[in-house]
Amino acid sequence: MKEFFLHYIWKFNLFSRDDLQTFHGDFLEILKVGKINSNAGPDFTEAEIIIGDKLWIGSVEMHVNSSDWNLHQHSDDLAYQNVILHVVWNHDCEIDILRQRNVQTLVLHDFVKPEIIYNYQNIIQSKIKPIHCENLLSEIDLNQFSFWFERLLIERLEEKTISILEILAKNKNNWEETLFKSLATNFGLKVNVEAFENWSNSFSFKILQKIQFNPLKVEALFFGQAGFLDDDIENDYYKTLKTEYRFLKNKYQLEAIPNELFRFSKMRPIGFPTIRLAQLAAVYSNYQQLFSLIIKQNDLKSFYQTFEKITLNPFWENHYTFKNESKFLMKTISKDKINNILINTIIPLRYAYERSNDEVEIDFYLELLDQIKAESNSILDEYEKIGFKNKSAKDSQQLIQLKKRYCSEKKCLNCAIGHQILR
Repeated sequence: MKEFFLHYIWKFNLFSRDDLQTFHGDFLEILKVGKINSNAGPDFTEAEIIIGDKLWIGSVEMHVNSSDWNLHQHSDDLAYQNVILHVVWNHDCEIDILRQRNVQTLVLHDFVKPEIIYNYQNIIQSKIKPIHCENLLSEIDLNQFSFWFERLLIERLEEKTISILEILAKNKNNWEETLFKSLATNFGLKVNVEAFENWSNSFSFKILQKIQFNPLKVEALFFGQAGFLDDDIENDYYKTLKTEYRFLKNKYQLEAIPNELFRFSKMRPIGFPTIRLAQLAAVYSNYQQLFSLIIKQNDLKSFYQTFEKITLNPFWENHYTFKNESKFLMKTISKDKINNILINTIIPLRYAYERSNDEVEIDFYLELLDQIKAESNSILDEYEKIGFKNKSAKDSQQLIQLKKRYCSEKKCLNCAIGHQILR
């Protein structure tokens, strides 16, 4: 038994209030359970309780064992002088100072239904199932939690907003630069995210803005700063990039990062860092003010068109790296990659921008994500198997937040589904 579960039971009245009695035999009537106290001091304040024939107004302190009062040294703490009721799970000893003050003890265990305790223990003690309440979901209608799931999505966007604003502050409130660095980490995928982050910080965004009108210069900057132009390779495209980069390096006093930071092994060729850099270079050669563009777009089709029209340098039609040729395959940005960019970069960034200006229209984001194809991974597969829907990116993001912030952290008492199961 954990003390926070006692708080939960008390807060939501998950105990029988009929014939409620203190350990010492006096009848209790709870008018107000009080307000939970997140600061130092008693657990609940402003409670109103009738004990016997007398109304008491004050604080309620809760412990798993009565002896915890002494263990926590509350008797010497002035903050606990207004405690009117000691609520415990096990009454293992009398507390002298409480008896002197005529403060009585309620043993909550005696008034909680066994099934509530059983369900709680089943959820909290689950170690086998990735989703702790899996065995208890059969009697729950998941459709009743639509508002809760939408709240999860907003919660996820709010969390991402905090991270984005931190990046924005480092970039001196430059939203265009923040978008570039966010896109860079997105194009790095999980395998190369750190390498792409280091790469995007290895040169000033102002340099990119000065050369965006020239695709070759942008490609030279991107590949050169990634350390991919240090070899002697006999092809005209590579030689041109190398010459362009040499000029940029001298002019702007650039320092490349080691290309050993980028990983190619165990990756599909379409995800190679060289292809991702070529794609990102094409994006920034096409759009000088990409952030200004995306905050004005209001439908999914416009977002898709922004990235679907991107074409790479013809060299990449039959190469995945500078050294090795491949079968002909145009390395455009796939629909799945565009969805990933929208879900994990553009939508959170735009939300953060509108949030900072107090002009968020949440329905826009709910509807937009509902139109995007659902994500797929082992976590989402697990949820689908036990009855959760995953029909769109909206569902995916909600389930990821549920898993990350509630299931994984065993915050079942803060979860609407967990709350319903316990009731």
